[in-house]
Amino acid sequence: MTVSSAVHRDLELITRIRGGDEHAFEQLFRQYHRELRIYAARIDPTGGSAEEIVQEVFFRIWQHRERLIEVQSLGGYLYAATRNAAVTRRNRVRLAERWSYTQSLEAPDWLTSVSSADEDVRAAETTAAIDRAIAALPPRCRETFLLRRQQGMTYSEIAQAMQTTPKTVEAQIGKALKLLRQALADWL
Repeated sequence: MTVSSAVHRDLELITRIRGGDEHAFEQLFRQYHRELRIYAARIDPTGGSAEEIVQEVFFRIWQHRERLIEVQSLGGYLYAATRNAAVTRRNRVRLAERWSYTQSLEAPDWLTSVSSADEDVRAAETTAAIDRAIAALPPRCRETFLLRRQQGMTYSEIAQAMQTTPKTVEAQIGKALKLLRQALADWL
């Protein structure tokens, strides 16, 4: 199979999945599941959650299929998403362990519940502000930013997926960060 036919096949698969074709999604799952599980296990060998990580990646793809972008390398996209999910899970586990330790230190119940409620409200407000600021970005700029920050793709992977140059990706990321800093100035 030539590279162009593989790219064409991947683009067709993405289009079908975006349209809700369960058979296309199952084909994608069968094609990449095993390799991604092995990859996830290498990223976080102590976690023992490689299967859960891959399931989460595929779940997100199906859940957000309408927004699935056309990429030149579907495999590269899936590997980047798996890497991000594995790193995120590993970080959550570490954070939970630290949180568990700090919670074990004696603090009055009333203090914990008040500060926790305040932190929850502040976190929700901050998250909402960030989401609004990202949504307000120009479309191409937002897409580039999300591929970098949510999917963890490198500039070259993004350039390949968006059929542009790494310099253009760098410029779009810079523009996104500048606009986000301006929009979130009150929160920083």
